[in-house]
Amino acid sequence: MHVLIAGGGIGGLTAAIACRHFGLDVTVLEQAAELKEIGAGIQIASNASVVLRELGLEDAVRSVGVMPLSYDYRDLYTGRMLYQAPLGMEAAQRYGAPMYNIHRADLVDILAGALPAGVIRFGRKVVGLSQTDEQVEVTLSTGERLRADVLVGADGIHSAVRECLRGQEEKHFANILMWRSLIPAEKLKGLNLEERGNYWFGPGRTLITYWVRPKQLYSILASVPATEVHRESWTDSGDIGDLMRSFDGMEPRARMMMEQIETSFITGMFYRDPVDNWTSGRITMVGDAAHPMVPFLAAGAGQSIEDAWTLARVLSRRQDDVPGALVEYQERRIPRTTRIQAGARAVVKLMHESDPQRIRNRNGRWKGMARIDPLAETSWGLAWDYNVVKAVENPPGEVLGVTGLREGKRLDRPESQRAFLMWKRAFTPEDVARGHDGLREAYDRFLRTNFPLPDSVAAARVELGGVPAFRLDSAGTGGMTVLHFHGGGYLIGSAESSLEYAHRLSKTAGGPCYTVDYRLAPEHPYPAALDDAVDAYRGLLAVGIPSERIVLSGESSGGGLAIGLALALRGAGDPLPAGLLAIAPFADLTLSGESLRKENGSDPAAHRDLLTFMGASYFQGHEPTDPLVSPIFGDLSGLPPLFVAATEGEVLLSDATRLIERATKAGVRVTSRIVVDSVHVFTLFPFLPETEATMTDVRKWMEDLRLQSNEQRRTAA
Repeated sequence: MHVLIAGGGIGGLTAAIACRHFGLDVTVLEQAAELKEIGAGIQIASNASVVLRELGLEDAVRSVGVMPLSYDYRDLYTGRMLYQAPLGMEAAQRYGAPMYNIHRADLVDILAGALPAGVIRFGRKVVGLSQTDEQVEVTLSTGERLRADVLVGADGIHSAVRECLRGQEEKHFANILMWRSLIPAEKLKGLNLEERGNYWFGPGRTLITYWVRPKQLYSILASVPATEVHRESWTDSGDIGDLMRSFDGMEPRARMMMEQIETSFITGMFYRDPVDNWTSGRITMVGDAAHPMVPFLAAGAGQSIEDAWTLARVLSRRQDDVPGALVEYQERRIPRTTRIQAGARAVVKLMHESDPQRIRNRNGRWKGMARIDPLAETSWGLAWDYNVVKAVENPPGEVLGVTGLREGKRLDRPESQRAFLMWKRAFTPEDVARGHDGLREAYDRFLRTNFPLPDSVAAARVELGGVPAFRLDSAGTGGMTVLHFHGGGYLIGSAESSLEYAHRLSKTAGGPCYTVDYRLAPEHPYPAALDDAVDAYRGLLAVGIPSERIVLSGESSGGGLAIGLALALRGAGDPLPAGLLAIAPFADLTLSGESLRKENGSDPAAHRDLLTFMGASYFQGHEPTDPLVSPIFGDLSGLPPLFVAATEGEVLLSDATRLIERATKAGVRVTSRIVVDSVHVFTLFPFLPETEATMTDVRKWMEDLRLQSNEQRRTAA
C-alpha cells in the first residue's frame, strides 16, 4: 500500500512514521522548500508520549525537551497560587507516560529525522485531487500528478485537501490574540522560573510559560483580547509595547520575565466547528485539517499524533478495503476529537473570564477541585488519560464522545434506549464549549422540549420565605404537600424546567407541589442552595401547612439537597417533614462511590468529570465531607421515612445504595427501588414503565405517611 500525506507538520510526519512502522509505503508532500526553525513551545502530553514511545522516539524527545513538575496557576497581579496540577513522574504513573515541553522545531526535526531520505518531498503543494475505486490522484503546484492508494490531508487549518473534499467552510475567530516569544536562559537568571508550567491569569488574558530546552530556552504564550491591539495591517511580528501595555500592573516576577522579550510574533486564535465526516473514499485527514482546535488544553499536537497512530494501524489491518478502513478510522477518532475540541474551547472561556465576579467564581471552583481532585485528573485527564495504542485494538464503540459516554453503549428495551438517547443528545459540542452557561441553556432546553407542562395545567409563581417557587395543584385534595428541589448538580436546572415533573408529583401526592428556584453555583456557592431550602420549608410552615403533611422531594442534586435540608432542620430544632423522596440522589460530593469509577462512560446523563466540575462549583472553599454538603457522611438517625430510587449502571448508584444502607442502620424506615435497564432520574421520563411503577409505589408510600399523620393527630387530640 502506498500512502500520500499532504503536509509535513507534526501530524503528517507522525503519520508517515506510523505508516512505515506498520509496513506501509509513504510519501510526504510538503509545500515549504525546507523545514525551518519556526514556532515556539509545544506540549506533548502522556497520550501523545505513548505513541512516540511506541515509535522509538521518546528518548530523543526526552533528550532535548523538559518534563514539567506541575502546572502552577497564579493570579497575574498578586502572584497568589490559585491551583496546582502535579505532573512529572506522578503524571507518568497516572497516565502511562510523562508530559514533555519541547520546541516545536526540535520535535519536527526528531520526526523528520526518523524518515529515510526521499520520503519527504519539499516544494510540493497539493492543488487538486481526484479518485476512483482503485486509487487516488493528486495534482501538485509543480504540475506533477501522483497516484497512490490513500491520500491523507495533514495540511493544517487552511487545508487544501479539506477544501477539495468539503468546499469552503467558515473558520471562527475566538476574539483572542496570541503573542509568542522565546527567551534565552541567560536573560532569566534570578527569576526562579522552575521547570514547571508557570501560568498567570488576569481578566481576559493569560501568560502560559514554560521551559522548552532545559536551562536554555523559555517559551511564552501571552493571550489578550483582540480589541487591545490596533493596526491598519497585520503581519506576524508584533510591537512589544502593545504586549507590555496589555499586561500593565502584573506582579513583579511576571513583569521581570516579560521585560526580557526582545521579539514576538502575534497570531489570532482560530478554530472550526466539529464535523461528522472528514473522509471520502480513499481520502481522509488528520490533525488541524480535520479538527482544528484552540490551543488551551495542551491537546492539538497530541490529537494529531493519536490520529496518526490510529490511521496507520487501521490501514495496516484492512489493506484490502481502504474505504472501509478510513471509515473505521474516523469512527474511532471523531467522537474523541469532538470532545477535545469542545473541552478546549471551554477551557479558553474559563481561563479568559473578564468579569470580576466570574473570576472569583472560577477561582473558587479551582479551590474546590483541588479538594476532591488533587491530581487534576478532571481538568486534564479527558485529554491525557487515553492510550491510543491500546484503544485502537478495542472495538470502535469504546471511544468516549462529547458527553463522556462510550459511543457503543446501548440499553436493551426500546423505551429505555429512547430515554438513553434523549440524555445522550441533551448537550451538543457547542453547549459544552460554552461552559456552565451553555450547559444551563441546554438542560433547560432538554427538559422544556421533551417534558413540557400540559397547556391545561397552571403553574402559579409564589414565594416561600422570600424564595421564588412555583405551585402546582393536582385535582386531589387532602393529600400530602410536596416541596421539590430540581436536579442539575447545583449548577444547572431551574424550577420552571421542572414543572412537568412537579405536576406529576402533585398528582401522585394528591396535593400541591412547590418546586423551588434555589440559587445556583458557581455564582452562589454553598450554603446558598441550603439556605434557600431552609427558608422555603419554613415558608410552608408559615402559611399553615403542618410539617407532618410535607414531603421533601428531589432528584439528583435536589435529592441530596432534600436530605441535607432534613439534617439542617433537625440540627436547628425545626419540626421535621413527614418523609423524604430522593430519586438518584447526588449525596456524596467527594465522588468516592464505587459506581463513579465502575460506570464512568456508561451513563449518558453524567460522568465523573462533569460531577467534579459541578460539585466543586458548589462547595468551593468549603469542606465537601460536611454532611450538609454531602449527606452521605451525616448522622441519619431520627430522620423521617425515606424513599430512594436509582438505576443499575448509573454513575450515582453508589450514592443511593450507601444512603439506603446507612439510613437503615441508623433506624430510618427506608423504602427503596433499584431498577435495571434504565437511566439516571428515570422518573423524569413519563413514558418509561418503571416510572409508572415507581410513582405508584410513591403514591402508596405517601398515602401511608398521610394515614400516619392523621393517626398522630387523632392521638394528640
